[in-house]
Amino acid sequence: MTTEVAVGKCHVCRQKDATSVAYSCNDCVNRLIRLVREIVVYATLILPFMVEPGRGMTGRMSPGYGPHSPARDDVIAALDPRSLAGDVDEHGDAVTRRPDDAGSWVASIPGRLRYLADAIAEERDESRPGGNLDTDADYVTRNAWWLGGQDWVDDAVGDLTELHHMARQLAGDAPQRALGACLTVTCDGQVHWAGVGKPAQCKACKRTYDGLDLVRLEAAQETAACPPTTKAG
Repeated sequence: MTTEVAVGKCHVCRQKDATSVAYSCNDCVNRLIRLVREIVVYATLILPFMVEPGRGMTGRMSPGYGPHSPARDDVIAALDPRSLAGDVDEHGDAVTRRPDDAGSWVASIPGRLRYLADAIAEERDESRPGGNLDTDADYVTRNAWWLGGQDWVDDAVGDLTELHHMARQLAGDAPQRALGACLTVTCDGQVHWAGVGKPAQCKACKRTYDGLDLVRLEAAQETAACPPTTKAG
């Protein structure tokens, strides 16, 4: 049974008190679970059928990847990290984080989930079932509340949020409307997507949003839409 404690603001959204688990609010743990489940849906039920380019699509991803096939290289790279040079390191392992010098990057969906599942298992000092995306995702969701009690939960949710938005964009499911108002105090601009593999960006001040910034942008919009009620005096 989980003991309810209050230890300050949630490390993920910074909008609510961290309760039930040490570093995250209940909503952000539930958000983590939802993100993983929806990423699996995109990776197994939607994106595999979008490898072939549709009308008006070139199949190309970002510059610098060499010759392009008739298929959608961006989707192939997202589903299979070994499909393109640069998606694996010198040991043949999936590259799971955006290179600092890359303006656009298509991450490996199975590689990212495997990386997170391995990190959880290492911290918990336990072996885990592995071998495919479903078992990796199941392991992460089964340990979601444990993860909410770790001081690196914000990094995990930030990475999953970025991966989820990338999958939505690849599927053509990303909303075209503004993601929300810029979080910079002195800016009144709106944040929009910049394209697949690129972070979102404020049209006014050009601040970029990816990872944890996307989580906090979403949380800020939720808070603005549902302001806290005040008790009658």
